Amino acid sequence: MHKQSNLDMNSFQELSCVERTVLGVIFCKYAGQPFSNMMTPAEWAADGLSRAEAVTAFITLRHKGWIKAVRKSWGERLYYIQDSLLSLLTIPYAARVGTFVQQKVNVIQDELAQNKSVSSYEVRSVKIVREGKPHIAAELLHVLAWMLREGQEQGGLPLTSKGTIHKRLVQRLSRMTVLAPEDFSGLCIRYDHADVYPVHVAIMIDMLLRLGLIEKTHNRMQVSRDRLDHWLTLSWSSMHREIYSVCMDRYGLAEPNLQHFHYQLMMFDFRENDWLSIMAGTVDHVGFEEANEIRESEGASGSGSSFLALIRGWLNALAGLGYGEVGESAEGELYYRWQIELEILKDFAKDEAENAGENLIFVQPDFEIMVPPNVTPQVRWVLEMGTELISRDRMSIYRMTKERIIAASELGLTADEMINFLRQYAGSGVPEHVELAIQQWGLEANRLHKDVGQNVDLDESVDKANKKDTWTYESRSAIHEKLNRPGSGAFADESIVGADEFNVGREVEKELFYMRGRVGLIEGELNLHTYEPDHSITEQSGLFPGYGEIPEMWHNEWRGYHVSTARQIAAKAIEWQTKLGLKLDSDIVYVIPDQIHGHEDWTLTGWSISDSGTNHAERRSFSPNEWNQIRLIIPDHAPT
Repeated sequence: MHKQSNLDMNSFQELSCVERTVLGVIFCKYAGQPFSNMMTPAEWAADGLSRAEAVTAFITLRHKGWIKAVRKSWGERLYYIQDSLLSLLTIPYAARVGTFVQQKVNVIQDELAQNKSVSSYEVRSVKIVREGKPHIAAELLHVLAWMLREGQEQGGLPLTSKGTIHKRLVQRLSRMTVLAPEDFSGLCIRYDHADVYPVHVAIMIDMLLRLGLIEKTHNRMQVSRDRLDHWLTLSWSSMHREIYSVCMDRYGLAEPNLQHFHYQLMMFDFRENDWLSIMAGTVDHVGFEEANEIRESEGASGSGSSFLALIRGWLNALAGLGYGEVGESAEGELYYRWQIELEILKDFAKDEAENAGENLIFVQPDFEIMVPPNVTPQVRWVLEMGTELISRDRMSIYRMTKERIIAASELGLTADEMINFLRQYAGSGVPEHVELAIQQWGLEANRLHKDVGQNVDLDESVDKANKKDTWTYESRSAIHEKLNRPGSGAFADESIVGADEFNVGREVEKELFYMRGRVGLIEGELNLHTYEPDHSITEQSGLFPGYGEIPEMWHNEWRGYHVSTARQIAAKAIEWQTKLGLKLDSDIVYVIPDQIHGHEDWTLTGWSISDSGTNHAERRSFSPNEWNQIRLIIPDHAPT
């Protein structure tokens, strides 16, 4: 999701039939998880392929970029399908993988069922068991603003000798966020210092670290200036996409079936607010249980959890992050519905400019501010810095207080600037007594600052921290110049958080925020980015040793041979793990041989595939007197 690839559906359609089959087998079995060995001849035979055909196609897929590789320090090579291709491959291989998610048109919400004039046999009611919380992108802004205020005097949040945030601050963070431990308990996440960080706090901090919005030094955790500047130039859609990339990559077990489920849930053509039936029963339980037993023996996280429990854990997490809601039928069947446009998460939709006409807030006489969900991140950021969040749902409520105005002034947002901001965005104006109160609080803030400057000798570190945090807004003179410019909107969005400085002073490529390799709290089970990329690719000529020493007619022509020569040809097919073509009386049969029994009176055993390819491979034995002609089948692209 977060790495771009030059491969697309046109590239996929240009693959040969065998290449698509091999890619599908690998995708179905491993998804985006690494593997070190090609599958057995028996596994390839199930798809009508010899191992030679599979390996030849695999090498071609490596050359074309569909399969990547890394090398461990001791030389072991790991192959994988890069994550940017998983969404592309999900739909064409859905039938092979099996469908985990299906849209249900005969489902209505529980409280509406009684009002429908339909039989209970025609409609199935769904009860919401996990409501979607307010979206995570706004929650990140809330936490970042808190971190700035809390760490303003010390240059960040102080860390203990163990490198963790102090327990008192962790408890405050835990209480102030809408996230809760039960949102993520089903993800089976492991992380260091679990005795200090509740899982919802660990995920919040990990997410901010992975996005680069905060950084950890030896004794501080602080907001990253450059990254926050950049982040606040994004739309909500872009923020959602970046955050979802982190979730897909970092949270939940690294298990192929779960990965398939995650991508099907996102990539299938579902609409917002449609209930989806979660059909976890279609999974290959045998394969999942075998993998689970291995995980349990290794002490890995999530061992012992059923597939349905892990799916439910993922859906609960999505609801906690505000992406959707979880429901159940009376029979206990699991349902889910998105509350965000999937095109946003797929990165197919172009981010449209925010509608300034809808970018309004409503200032109340009691100093509360009602904030609709569609205001831009830039507007919400000013509210987070200059006011106090009371509640956040579809409609958020902030309150102006003296304490928050004074705290904001210490970070560079003055009372005058706050008033100008409110005038710009208040849909029904700002009550006069509210303006007067803010002005009075601003005067008190100025007096406090003067008193501190006269009576307190700021040590060097505190002074440096105070100077550092003034970047939160542009210099006041620059803002005033923009505010007073004729014909300009008071407090234009681009003047917030130094966006002009970012856009003009730096030529920044529009890169994605989430990049693998950043250190967080939660580590994955296998970090491929830590290994060296391996670009070496096996030559196909090495698959057929002694190719130039055999008679060309063995693989160029259909011919009858003496039984001893036919035995040599069959032995060569077994050595090269390739197919034999056998012409029987009226049929052509392809055999993937693996054993020869006997010498003069010998038989050949292997997987038999009809010429039409309509029948599944089956185990059969042949004797030389059953065929008239024989031919060694060399895969396409092999040396000729």
